[in-house]
Amino acid sequence: MTDRAASQYDARVEQPARPAARIIPALDGVRGLAILLVLAHNLNPFERGGPVEQAVELASNFGWVGVQLFFVLSGFLITGILLDTRGAPNYYRGFFGRRVLRIFPLYYGVLVIALWILPGLGLAPPQLLADREHRIWLWTYLVNWSEPLGAGVLAFPHFWSLAVEEQFYLVWPFVVRRATPRRVLHIAAALAVIALASRLGLLLAGVNEQGPYMFTICRMDALGLGAAVAAVIRIPALHARVVDRRTGILAATGAVFIAGLVVTRGYSRTSFVGQTLGYTILAIAFAVLVLAAVLDDERGRGRIGAALQNRVLRSFGTYSYAIYLFHQPLNQMIGVPVLHSLEPDGVGTAAGLAYIAVVTAASYALALASYHGYEKHFLALKRWFAPVRPGAART
Repeated sequence: MTDRAASQYDARVEQPARPAARIIPALDGVRGLAILLVLAHNLNPFERGGPVEQAVELASNFGWVGVQLFFVLSGFLITGILLDTRGAPNYYRGFFGRRVLRIFPLYYGVLVIALWILPGLGLAPPQLLADREHRIWLWTYLVNWSEPLGAGVLAFPHFWSLAVEEQFYLVWPFVVRRATPRRVLHIAAALAVIALASRLGLLLAGVNEQGPYMFTICRMDALGLGAAVAAVIRIPALHARVVDRRTGILAATGAVFIAGLVVTRGYSRTSFVGQTLGYTILAIAFAVLVLAAVLDDERGRGRIGAALQNRVLRSFGTYSYAIYLFHQPLNQMIGVPVLHSLEPDGVGTAAGLAYIAVVTAASYALALASYHGYEKHFLALKRWFAPVRPGAART
């Protein structure tokens, strides 16, 4: 089939398989799993060198993969929304308006308090005062580029991943606007290849590991493969094929994931093999996890979907955005100084696990208060940016 014929075929039969507003409960669980992994990694306080502490620290460090899972899920959700609304007359206004209301109020609210109000009141800890020197990169969502180049931030080292997603949100709607699901699938596959090649090239050129870890182009395989899943389930022929071969796909992905675990020595975040092959294998595995959750939701049963609908996971997923923003400032500016004063000889297993639990609970409580006392008032305004179907009257 020629490209032109394929495009005409896509336009006739590749219609959205589900409405844009369709909620899949298991995906809240995916988001909850991702934030718990991130918390385990970022709150890791273990310092003693015993075998137990080393084992726990190794398990905690693996939590960095939560960011990769977040990227895959974002690619899936955003691409699904864009594909389902690409014929809407308010396509751009609707998408950007809703994204701004979800992301900006809390993000910039945190920066205003941290970089203006607290310093103005003389209450800013040293980390915040140091971050003021590089605050322009935080305000402009460019910290993922400035950090590897030496202009990092102390209180908000995790904001780099938010910058990656914002840059994706800024460009991707223009890519999807006139693309069919099949074309999106091809573009997503190309992004995965480009991301792997960019990481390989940077590492061979001697760039430090922060560049391949944070540069947007280097992390497009996760976002792109998430987008690929959104495209696949909107192409009837491919959708039917993955449903028929679900078990085989899961088995093959599991085998690849385990092989990658061995080859990369536990998916090391900064090793050469980990940053090249490892990142891509993780993106593939998480894309298949999201696909499995969607397929289980469609048929109303399945172990993966059931496990991801766990109430605790879904609750953490609901408040994951605020938890992500709050946990590192709590950790860096309050938690670590207090912990070191209580454990001056190094943090052992019991104290370390207790610390992770306490900061996780505090982050969750703040996120809960933030969502119901602040964020939801902005989220209520999203109704003014609802997608309008062609020829439909807006209500």
